[in-house]
Formats: sequence, C-alpha cells, structure tokens
Amino acid sequence: MSIQGTGKRDHLDVLELRRSFGISTTELWRYLVDSDYLDQWFGTWQGEPANRRVQVTLSAEEGSPTESVEIVDCDQRALHLEVRTGEGNEIWLLELHIESREEASELVFRMPGLDPQMASSVGPGWEFYLDRLVAAVSGKDAVLVVFEPNYYPGLSEYYKTLFNS
Repeated sequence: MSIQGTGKRDHLDVLELRRSFGISTTELWRYLVDSDYLDQWFGTWQGEPANRRVQVTLSAEEGSPTESVEIVDCDQRALHLEVRTGEGNEIWLLELHIESREEASELVFRMPGLDPQMASSVGPGWEFYLDRLVAAVSGKDAVLVVFEPNYYPGLSEYYKTLFNS
C-alpha cells in the first residue's frame, strides 16, 4: 500500500494537513474534544479542561505513553482548538480548525515552528494520525491504519524534501 504525502509547508515553516469528512462540523468537533471519540483515533484525556491542562494517553504509541497537554484555546463556536505539548526543545504548538464544506466538513491541522530536522518523522506521524481519524469517522477500526512501513519510513523522504528545500 502506497501512502501519498499531503502536507504543505508555508513561508513560515508551518506544516499544514487537511482532511475532508462527510459529517457535520459539530460531529467532527466531538472527535477532537470528547475523550471517548478522541480515543477512537488518538487517545484519551483526563483532567479538568477548565484548568487549561489535561493528561493525554496515546493509544497508538507503543506502551501507551501519557503526555501533559496545555489547552491554549478551545473555542467550540469558532471550531478552533489549539494545544501545546512536549518538553524542553521539543515543545509543539498544534492548531486544529474545522471548516464547513456544504454538507461536510474539513479539518485543517497546522503545526507552526516545525524543526526541519524533525520533519521526516513528524510529518509522517501526523499523516498517520489524521488517517486514523478518517478511519474512525468512517466507522472503520483505526487500528487497521499501520504506521510502519507505509507512513514511516514511507513518507520520510517527502517531508525531508519539503522542509529542507
């Protein structure tokens, strides 16, 4: 199975990925913020979102690690979620925005400040997770979306070239 890279890089080195869905924006929003829906493709969260920090347990990663996630912005009316995760030199800002497309919706995922040296692994990782979201929304088992070798190393060269050109 050959997976094609869909990521784009803008002039500010922002990674952008898009996925289209045949569900309403409100339904898609649940897959980003409701722990039960999020678990179908990414992982579960625990904590108090009102305190702007939750613990996310990643279900697709070996050992199901838990990460602290800061909620920078969560605006249901604007369908915009912004979170910060990581530690030290590997702090990532992730922006997710849902746009309405007639009777469907489109998720716009952005990651500003992606280190070009990390693009060959980070880009394939987000392609993988967003394709798991597509599977979950479609009623398929996201476990069937396999990271190696299709996404990594399969898309590594695409992202290396994209961010080092």
